[in-house]
Amino acid sequence: MKLQQLYFISLGLLTGLLTGCNEDMENFSNNIYMNSIVPENILVKANIESEERSFQIAMARPESQDVSFTIKADPSLISQYEDIYYTSGVESLPENFYSFSATEGRIPAESIISTPITVKFTDINQLDIDKVYVLPVTITNANISILNSARTFYYVFKGASLINKVANINNNNVYVKWTNPDVVQGMAQLTAEALIRPHSFDNSISTLMGIEGKFLFRFGDNSPKNQLQIVTGEGASEHKTMIARDVQLEEWIHIAITYDANAKTIKAYYNGELVAEDNNVAFGPVDWGVEHSDESNGKPRCFWIGYSYNNERWLDADISEVRIWNRVLSAEEISAPNHAYEVDPASNGLAVYWKFNDGANTIKDYTMNGNDATASNPLTWIDVALPAKE
Repeated sequence: MKLQQLYFISLGLLTGLLTGCNEDMENFSNNIYMNSIVPENILVKANIESEERSFQIAMARPESQDVSFTIKADPSLISQYEDIYYTSGVESLPENFYSFSATEGRIPAESIISTPITVKFTDINQLDIDKVYVLPVTITNANISILNSARTFYYVFKGASLINKVANINNNNVYVKWTNPDVVQGMAQLTAEALIRPHSFDNSISTLMGIEGKFLFRFGDNSPKNQLQIVTGEGASEHKTMIARDVQLEEWIHIAITYDANAKTIKAYYNGELVAEDNNVAFGPVDWGVEHSDESNGKPRCFWIGYSYNNERWLDADISEVRIWNRVLSAEEISAPNHAYEVDPASNGLAVYWKFNDGANTIKDYTMNGNDATASNPLTWIDVALPAKE
């Protein structure tokens, strides 16, 4: 009998505990909170004057009545941001750089999320790129409880590098369905450039860009695997320009190749330095605007990045700033400060400009010529900061 009484007492206690837990869950579900609490980084660039962002307030389950709330920017929470993210020296974003579309809002009855509130940032190109600014936005009041751990969201402003994202083309390739091929046809002069960071040269041949049997840049073959060669023509007319300079792994290198058909000259530049010159290239004008195909069944070979002849000649590297010019750039132009990292898309003679910062499989041509490129497989995108700060 005593054992039975003990059983019912224990059962009663367990039921009470479960009821209490359920009540706690109900109370928690009634809390209001920011729908995202991960800080949003906004890059400060000289050419971007304004930005807009939006956020919403949410809760876990709907209420039978509207839930109202107010928000505000609260610079006093800068120290909280520094504590959470283990940083220091952060400044509050000055008041004149932002405005809210509203500071009051509501979550409608039977809904779980508010209409968006927009934050407009203006004149942000006037911010000091060497500083970090933070705007804490917090829920100040509501007619239900506020979840304290998720009541504040941070906008973070940092000076942008010239390059912030690059593509990894390991075991991949990029092709072009030319919409305006004329700009890369019959080039008696050209300059081709790429900024790359190789991770390996394990393939017997690793292709940078060009057309197999016509005008191609590749690593390996009968050269050391980490040395570049420019191959023009094929068969008996094939000519190889060897660049007897090692390309290091895990280091960024800007490669620029110039070609002058009339002078029969190829020059190679690494990081702005002339590293090779060949004055015996009797190839003639370069046609890179060949209609794209899979090159099967006798179809003409065409232009690729990271491919030539077969699928075993890809380039294991990160890549950025691929450009084709229909003129020969001077040594001074190639070695100019920051030339490796960006150029004006409207520059004289710039025929194609793929920055490889798109974050998508379509790689935009930043010139007005519209020759976007496409990756054969999904690209892996890598966040970087180039040039690296000293």
